[in-house]
Parts: sequence; structure tokens; C-alpha cells
Amino acid sequence: MTLNTSYLKLLTQNWFQACRTATRLSVSVVRLKADLPLTADDLQNADEDLMEKLDAFRVRYGDLQDCLGGKVFRSLLMAEDEEPVSMADILNRIEKRGILDSADQWRQWREIRNAFAHDYPEAEAERVNALNMAWQNTPLLLQVAENVYRYCEQQGIELTEIERADI
Repeated sequence: MTLNTSYLKLLTQNWFQACRTATRLSVSVVRLKADLPLTADDLQNADEDLMEKLDAFRVRYGDLQDCLGGKVFRSLLMAEDEEPVSMADILNRIEKRGILDSADQWRQWREIRNAFAHDYPEAEAERVNALNMAWQNTPLLLQVAENVYRYCEQQGIELTEIERADI
């Protein structure tokens, strides 16, 4: 397979950002092991320390989901001289490469990320549900990043390996 070297550089830059975010997300997972899953009461009674850990987790989950979906997947396809048209097209092509188990699952993770944007006091149950769903799906999201690394390795594309905390 011939690779487009200009997009290969972009892929490497995007991958570096994804690795940094994945590492930070795995640290958040370790820090929150004793606190998650949450109930609405847990969230309502959370101290400032827990709120900061939850905020970091929420942001890192969203950042990794955005970086992989919006940057890494697209630049990988472009490095392979494929011009993706839409997000649905990108997800389908990434699924065909075995990086994603399911494009629908990715869309669900996106919906979870979007649910974080709604921070209304009366929506505690929705916030707790979104946090718990993100918590439950984080190992799978991190696995997708690992799958990108392995796929690239098989294609002869050299990327740095993700450093993850023990989760």
C-alpha cells in the first residue's frame, strides 16, 4: 500500500494528541475507581475533590472521542489515499479495517459525550447516567485507540505506543 506522506505527518501529529489524551483518561479512570458508578445522590453530595475528578474524566473522555473520530480516523484514511466524505463514511471505513467493532457503538459514545454539554441542575439523573455510561465505555474507547495503533503497525506506519495507567 502506498501512503500519502503529507497526510502521514498529520496522522502522526493527531496520534500524538490522542496518546496524550488516552494517557490522561486512563489516569482519571484510576483516580475514580472507588467513586464510580454514581447515583444521583452521590453526585448531589459530591465534594469539590470528586467534582474535579469527574470534570477531568468528562473532559478527557470527550477529548479522546473527538480526537479519534474527528482527527485520527480522518487523517489515517487520508494517509491511505482515501478521501472520506462524511462522518458516517469515516466510521464505516474504520469499522471495515477492524479498528471499530461497530460504527453504531461509536455514535452512542458520541451521544454520551454530547450529554455532558447539558449541565442543568434539574437534569442530575441525566448527568449521572451519562457519567456512568462513559465510565462503562471508557475501556472500549481506549481499546479503539489501541486498535488504531495495531492497525497502523500492520500497515507499516510507525506510531508511538500509548502509555496507560493500570486500569
